[in-house]
Amino acid sequence: MINKTLFNSITMPYLTSSQTECLKWLALITMIIDHIGVAFSNAYPALSWCRVIGRFSYVAFGFIIALNLSRDKVNFKSYFTWMIATAFLSEISFTLFEPNYDRLNVLFQFLSVIGVIWVYKNRQDLNSWVMFLGLGFFIILSALSDYGLPGLLYCIGCYLFLQTKDTQYHLITMLTCVLLALFVNHSFIDNFGETIVETVSVVAVVIGTMIFILHPKGLRQCNLSISRMPKAFFYLFYPVHLTIIVGIKYIFIS
Repeated sequence: MINKTLFNSITMPYLTSSQTECLKWLALITMIIDHIGVAFSNAYPALSWCRVIGRFSYVAFGFIIALNLSRDKVNFKSYFTWMIATAFLSEISFTLFEPNYDRLNVLFQFLSVIGVIWVYKNRQDLNSWVMFLGLGFFIILSALSDYGLPGLLYCIGCYLFLQTKDTQYHLITMLTCVLLALFVNHSFIDNFGETIVETVSVVAVVIGTMIFILHPKGLRQCNLSISRMPKAFFYLFYPVHLTIIVGIKYIFIS
């Protein structure tokens, strides 16, 4: 017999506005820490641990995207417009930041997530060929973007978790999200985890992030009152902070 009380206790309602903003700020801060590690760890090896802390960032942002797409009324036109404009703008900063990297910046990954969910939500109104071509385009875009197809699968997993109403399947989708979060970071674990301590550290950060987001006594216990950050600030933060890091690296290292 399944203990439904247990399942009900872990059912994830929508986060409050303040809780969502808290997660956004934590994601932004850990993104900066991660990118400091990317930019300066070759010159200062100790900063490579910034990359471990940065594992929080994509996991958090992916959940935020899924959360926004799970709401009853989603303004896809606005979402697409902001994400497309910022993704192309950010590609300039991203190329300067990682000139030898062969993938598009992470905003194109989030654009692919929005696209796949848009196709899914409008599947009843779309011609089968349009739906097929749309899914194909966004899947290819995901494969060409930072974090690749695992990044897309993780966000979709979070979306399905938030959409699951049946308590019997809620824990399954929750565990799937955790496994997909680890899958997103498998390449980093392979490259960074030269020792058991390093590997365990990365896994611990990823799993710890998921527990913080999903567990009732984690983020959902946050009672802080946090104002919603301006939309332009949130979207432009990515290219601006990359440009600043590139400038600092050029001045002090190059």
